Amino acid sequence: MGTYYIRRLVAVVAALLLPAVGWGQEVAFEVNAPRVVAVGEIFRAEYVTDAKPQNFEGPQFGGMDVLAGPTLSTSKSVSIVNGNMTQEVRYTYTYVLQCNSEGKFDVSEAVLTVKGKTYRTAPFTVRALTENEASGQGQGGASSDRPTLAPDDILIRAVVDRKTVYKGEPVKVTYKLYRRVPLNLESAKFPTYNGFWAQQLNVDGYPPQREEFNGKIYDTHVIREDLLFPQQAGNLTVDPLELSVVAQIVMEPRRQSIIDDFFGGPNIQEVRRKIATSPVSITVKDLPAGAPSGFSGAVGDFQLEAVAPPAEVAANSAFTFGIRISGSGNLPQVQAPQLSLPASFEQYNVKTTESLNNTAGGIYGYRQFEYPVIARVAGDYDLEPITFTYFNPKLKTYETVSSQPVTLKVLPDSTGTGGTVQGAVLSGLSKEDIKILGRDIRFIKLDAPRLKEKGRLFFGNVWYYLALAGIVALFAVLLVWLRKVAEERRNSAIIKGKRANKVALQRFRAAEAHMKSDNQRGFYEEMLKALWGYIGDKLNIPSSNQTKEHVREELVKRGVSSELAQKYIDIIVECEYAQYAPAATGRMTEVYGAGVEIVSRLESIIGK
Repeated sequence: MGTYYIRRLVAVVAALLLPAVGWGQEVAFEVNAPRVVAVGEIFRAEYVTDAKPQNFEGPQFGGMDVLAGPTLSTSKSVSIVNGNMTQEVRYTYTYVLQCNSEGKFDVSEAVLTVKGKTYRTAPFTVRALTENEASGQGQGGASSDRPTLAPDDILIRAVVDRKTVYKGEPVKVTYKLYRRVPLNLESAKFPTYNGFWAQQLNVDGYPPQREEFNGKIYDTHVIREDLLFPQQAGNLTVDPLELSVVAQIVMEPRRQSIIDDFFGGPNIQEVRRKIATSPVSITVKDLPAGAPSGFSGAVGDFQLEAVAPPAEVAANSAFTFGIRISGSGNLPQVQAPQLSLPASFEQYNVKTTESLNNTAGGIYGYRQFEYPVIARVAGDYDLEPITFTYFNPKLKTYETVSSQPVTLKVLPDSTGTGGTVQGAVLSGLSKEDIKILGRDIRFIKLDAPRLKEKGRLFFGNVWYYLALAGIVALFAVLLVWLRKVAEERRNSAIIKGKRANKVALQRFRAAEAHMKSDNQRGFYEEMLKALWGYIGDKLNIPSSNQTKEHVREELVKRGVSSELAQKYIDIIVECEYAQYAPAATGRMTEVYGAGVEIVSRLESIIGK
């Protein structure tokens, strides 16, 4: 009990001291407001700070009507993690605004004073638009009993940052969802990017925005962003991304009685719709002719840094050359430069390490190559510089970077061995070697030998034949055992294939348990384990080679139709997407049924 009260006392004291701890911290002061609104729309501008204000001077909303504000609100949150307490306080000044005419309205800076210091927000502009009216508005008409959704109330666009690039130069494609009604995502089918090497980017940092498109105002969300590296020249097409969404339309309720007016809430109807992006064509130019001989396909802007070995090394001992290529471009495809070494040097397999950062501007980071080398012959060597050639798409030229030449002195090893390259003379013998040589070769006796039998020979007697038979028997037993082990290893793939259906059914039962408890994340994780595990065990595909294209090809090779193979891949894609996007609960039942059905069909086609 004493320990419990001590912990409570420490937590209270820490909470009281938190404001003093934050005394010297920088104050945050920012404004949250839409930059595009409709004429007549009522919206809010919020000025937020994380420190208690002494004075607040609001901005000037030129031409806009201030319906309310500023209203000050305070929110506090305290969290204790592993005994560490953190407290966050937010002070928000809120304005309710309205633009009654079309045009641009300038909002001046707001001024905040905290502990005698002044903080300001940046001025910004709000654009008010008169939206184009279209038939079939997304909110539904009062005289209609059926929910209506305008064709352009939900859109998805694929936006690329450039449409003409060189081979190997990255293209950023952003998939942006435009909506004017609330909706949920049901499923998604992502493009395969034929002709491109793709790298997915993180879109968690993109907040929702409001944008004007074709005369209408939309809430926009970035749902995916990829970097595409074209692998061939010509006109390449980015295939459409397809989404299945459920829009939630607010209907005007039928007035039956005054009781309905009092108790009745909004009538929300769900409308399903499939949307897709338009195909995007990318013109890929081939790299210019006349590439240097050392060019291996690197495209971007790179630097080379070499870590030279020690100035002196012993013969027959290992040392390492280090090369780091850093910059931006198609770094994952950069190959290790060739190392030019004398004939008496032995080079072994190159070790590669990398640190890559995928950003909207490209892939940044480095790839480091380590070359293990052994020098066999002593002497002085002048090693040639290491060169690396890449194509710079901004300058449209081939660039070559190189390291400094290295002078290396190879000393004889500890035994005194190791030849020299001076005068092409190899001195490989020490004094000890000469003494051993003198004892090893004896003088030949010239007179007649006098030989006599000494003891009995082991060769030819009974024990010799028994030992020989034992060796043969032991060899036969060892041969049978090795064949049995090899056969068991060969049959391990067959055993896994036979157990694939049983293991998949166990994982389906686990997914069903998650479905009944409405645990969507656990459900889709078990479904993915069941689908990937079954196909890996059944087709003997290691996890490192389990890609959607490889699985599709292997299924077709084994007599599965292209439609059924694609349906299997579609279920996997849907489960992967549903792990991070909310989906309707009823959809889990459909995914579960489709997964069990398609595994059963594959089991009947592929066979036991």
